[in-house]
Amino acid sequence: MNFFSKLTQAIERNQSLLCIGLDPVADLLPPGLDLYSRLVDWGRKIISETADLVCCYKPNIAFFEQFGPKGLRALVDFTKDIPADIPLLLDAKRGDIGSSAEAYARGVYGHFRADAVTLSPYLGKDSINAFLKDPEKAVFVLCQTSNPSASEIQDYGEPPLFEHIARMAKTWGTPDQVGLVIGATQPVALQAIRQICPDHWFLAPGVGAQGGDLALALEGGLRPDGLGMIIPVSRAVINAPDPRQAALEIRDAINVGRGAFKPKQPISSHEKLILKLFEAGCVKFGNFMLASGKQSPIYFDLRRIASYPDLFKEAVAACLKVLVELDFNLVAGVPYAALPMGGVIAWKLGKPLIYPRKEAKSHGTGLMIEGAFQKGQRVVMVEDVVTSGGSIMKAAETLRRDGLVVEDVAVLVDRKQGGCEALAQKGIHVHPVMDIFEIMTVLKSHQFIDDETVNSVKAYLQGS
Repeated sequence: MNFFSKLTQAIERNQSLLCIGLDPVADLLPPGLDLYSRLVDWGRKIISETADLVCCYKPNIAFFEQFGPKGLRALVDFTKDIPADIPLLLDAKRGDIGSSAEAYARGVYGHFRADAVTLSPYLGKDSINAFLKDPEKAVFVLCQTSNPSASEIQDYGEPPLFEHIARMAKTWGTPDQVGLVIGATQPVALQAIRQICPDHWFLAPGVGAQGGDLALALEGGLRPDGLGMIIPVSRAVINAPDPRQAALEIRDAINVGRGAFKPKQPISSHEKLILKLFEAGCVKFGNFMLASGKQSPIYFDLRRIASYPDLFKEAVAACLKVLVELDFNLVAGVPYAALPMGGVIAWKLGKPLIYPRKEAKSHGTGLMIEGAFQKGQRVVMVEDVVTSGGSIMKAAETLRRDGLVVEDVAVLVDRKQGGCEALAQKGIHVHPVMDIFEIMTVLKSHQFIDDETVNSVKAYLQGS
């Protein structure tokens, strides 16, 4: 029986997602002369009082190492009192490679008899493999931790490092062996990683003394089956005047949250982008005068995207998805709204950026194309929105006059007003991220617009 099978049976038997952290404090140990005996008595008492209320026990090895050999010997001895049908998760946060990792694994699983262990992912898969050789054992990889300064490292990058770790951990082993540590103080991260890892188990510390919101944590991290999370609590139980009563209250509070939990349909990254565009005022409904002089009940002000860094990142990421399978040497931003996005896309892809000017300069080189290029190179254009296709066609003609090959354009929004068809006749294939109908469908499903608004826009599009 592997760790997660034993865990699931303990959850069902004790009706509990509670995992008690066994982290002794010297001043709170039972009285006595011998430190080893005090530690053993303390551990055995906690286990005897709570074994029917938990799904797991999680000693943090640091709290025993601080006492030296006596502390480690006490950990080995009192954990023998843990019932055989309740798993032992050793919080050791190991992370090393090669023979060092193998030695750590032998100690964790052999000497300390752990069923699972927490690991640091910093050294990559090499540091994880040794702990997965026994199919009955499991690991929990540190992903988004609950300490205050964690975000300085774990939120870095795009996507943030903690999301990258979650995606990599999925490749290191199956959900039967690999779980993730995500702090209960990070409900947004819990929700994000649940979408990335829908089947994996999370160890979610931070409830209790660290102030994590239990309801928000459960809402973000539970699987649709009401499982998938272990809630470790240490100080709030082991330092309480009545540890059993404290454990009972926390277990029951967790079960209340599980009972109220209603699985949400996951929101795709595409849907999130549309909602963020609306929130940022990039999609507006009303009565607007377009550049053509015509009136429109909908307006796209996509220049605003660059003023919202998170939204800008997601818009770029969405465009990259439609570009990765295209063949091109250069990226060209259609002037001028698409230049910020085109610049970042070029940088992300490691491709040179050029852009055609709307008008020739009266000074300097007088060139109509800025940047370095050679005749015959293939160019993919980037634009924010396509209506009639006129601005894209003008930019393409400028590029083609200097011998560049222009056959593709990535567009964030297609207004569905004939631009794609008109450009296709000129040999340009449009690759839109989304269109106006998708946007209205999402906004209506979230009740940001009503049927009257949708019908008004549809009537306008049919008329145009």
